[in-house]
Amino acid sequence: MKLKSYIPVFLAFSLFSCSPKNKKALTYFNNLPDSTYTVKQVENKTEQRIKVDDVLSVKVSTLNAESNTLFNAGVLTGAQSENALNEGYKVDKNGDINFPVLGKISLANKTLEEAQDLITQKISTQVKNPIVNVRLLNAQVSVLGEVGAPGIINISARKTTILEALGKAGDITATGRKDNVLLIRENGDKREMIRLNMNDVVTMSSPFYYLQQNDVIIVEATRRKQRQTKGIPDAITISSLTLSSVATILGLFSTIRYLKN
Repeated sequence: MKLKSYIPVFLAFSLFSCSPKNKKALTYFNNLPDSTYTVKQVENKTEQRIKVDDVLSVKVSTLNAESNTLFNAGVLTGAQSENALNEGYKVDKNGDINFPVLGKISLANKTLEEAQDLITQKISTQVKNPIVNVRLLNAQVSVLGEVGAPGIINISARKTTILEALGKAGDITATGRKDNVLLIRENGDKREMIRLNMNDVVTMSSPFYYLQQNDVIIVEATRRKQRQTKGIPDAITISSLTLSSVATILGLFSTIRYLKN
């Protein structure tokens, strides 16, 4: 066989070896249909639930100025918002807050809306038509590992998805695995751990898709990054060296044949 017949095979092998193994690994939910419009039923409308040690902002508005002052007395806790120290009510180990006039109110395991309704109901025994707003002051999650900006993400404003948290943390880097994202959640006296495949659209239906306060998200490094960290030669590097050697040998062979002719 002439040398020229080897060239197309060599070039094809080189291009295949240098291309990514799986370009789909770089995208989220890559198993979605190729159609331009897809509808999926939302099955996991989870809400943030109040937990022990949470700090709540409870704002009360009534037609009576004295009642407003009384019910908005608050308790200085040292909870930090984005810019300043806030007054709030800390949920004690029994799941209660100590509210002015009303005393102990059990709020643990309730959603913010349920807590709001309960407090409104109790205040209604004292004044007419109160308006109550309840929100979390210390709701945050930690995003660690192979992301652009690891750190703590505030999720007090509204319910937050894992995609939003990853976005706020600078997204998963090229050296991070989208198919094996670890999420750790404290649930009462239990610690739940689950690995989520962010390449799979099924993750959108997971009860862990919407985050809870104090969740921890850890993005694992790719095997290639792990090998590099340990100083182990990478398969692609070895392949590149092999191809380089083959190219050199073929070049020498071609030169020798040329000289002979």
